[in-house]
Amino acid sequence: MLLAENFAALDLLDEPSTDAGQTKLRLALNGDTGRHELLLLANFRNGLVHELHVEELHAGASSLLAPIATSAHGGGPKWETFDGRVRQKIWQREDCFEAGNTFLKDTLELTTGRLIMIVDKTVWGLYGEKMQAWADSVDLQLDMVVTPGNEDQKTMETFIFLLDELKKADPLRRSEPVLAVGGGVLTDTAGFACACWRRGVPWCRMPTTLLGMVDASVGIKVAINYHRKNGVGHFFSPLHTIIDTSFLATVSLPDIRSGVGEIMKAALIHDTRIWDVMAEHGEKMIGERFQDSAEADQVIKLSVDAMLECIGPDLWEEALLRPMDFGHSFSRTLEADERFQLRHGEAVAIDCVMNSLIAEQKGLLPPAEADALLQLYVRLGLPCSIQGITAETYKRARDEITVHRDGLLRAPLPAPIGGCAYVDDMSDEEIEAAFARLQAFMDENPQACWDLSKSFNAQA
Repeated sequence: MLLAENFAALDLLDEPSTDAGQTKLRLALNGDTGRHELLLLANFRNGLVHELHVEELHAGASSLLAPIATSAHGGGPKWETFDGRVRQKIWQREDCFEAGNTFLKDTLELTTGRLIMIVDKTVWGLYGEKMQAWADSVDLQLDMVVTPGNEDQKTMETFIFLLDELKKADPLRRSEPVLAVGGGVLTDTAGFACACWRRGVPWCRMPTTLLGMVDASVGIKVAINYHRKNGVGHFFSPLHTIIDTSFLATVSLPDIRSGVGEIMKAALIHDTRIWDVMAEHGEKMIGERFQDSAEADQVIKLSVDAMLECIGPDLWEEALLRPMDFGHSFSRTLEADERFQLRHGEAVAIDCVMNSLIAEQKGLLPPAEADALLQLYVRLGLPCSIQGITAETYKRARDEITVHRDGLLRAPLPAPIGGCAYVDDMSDEEIEAAFARLQAFMDENPQACWDLSKSFNAQA
């Protein structure tokens, strides 16, 4: 709001003060509509603004804090961010492809009578007839591009295929945004194709997997794997992101658990409320595929909140200390290793476990919390390790991510659960001790050690 208006000056009226964890700030803005005095009350968590209340003490010619208009579809976006360059609008709506539902048509402002959709092959097989019937019911022509969305399809070949399909569809530069419908692999790849075709055509995304909803729905990175994980990519924000949890009813349980890997990342490094709900209700929510449950809705909301709180202020990754890099220090190497064939969330889960045990070695994570973490992962059916991995694998991953992070490790670690500390040193001895601790646990809990039979390429 503040950056979008034409303000010429900002004056600090009082020195900021903090009382009972709340910071108070009075400021004045001077611009075309006169002088506006605002009171800001900010509550912080882990060094980040968790809640911000704004009160207008004195308005100029018109109030800055106008009421938010509601629509026939239940009001505006559930989440909205603006960093001065891009505005993210994230909506949560159910059954968007029900016959007669005009939410997508209205929100995407489709005025040409056509919707270009890039859809995951599996999603199209499950919902294609429903999508076509929906389009007919709202007077839209569907121009479909169907493509695989498996982890091993995030490739240059898929990217070039999508460019060729965009050429055939030839979307108008502004009035025909492309809608990408599928998991995080599909939305990443489709978003990158949209970023490159004609130097950028507008796009929107609708994640259909749990991981896509709690992780890939936030942020503006788009990429494909080329020579390395996300080796070629760009920053290109979608106009809208739509979370429709009705898709989760047909997501496989392994893919649900992959999403839980990302949820637990946020729980361990940022928000103990997620940890508490997962510890009490996690097994039931997984079995129900996060459907029809107040606890499931809460976990999805808190997970998106956590991502926005942590990466919303730095969508362009200009800072290199990022809490949500937890779970991503080793996982890049694990995903790139063809021996393992891990889903993204599975690699993140294994990474989180190993990093947490390293945090225990450093005295950042109490042993009792490390024990609780391992036991909860087993109860949730998450992987803690994978056959063929060694301490040397983790040492190599440490060295590779250090290069990626500009020469310093900058590894976020839980300190304790729900908190975050950064370390630049992770010794061979700490890795070996953590790995020995993990191996002893694996010997007692072999079901938490993954193998190729659980790969995304395994035969059903």
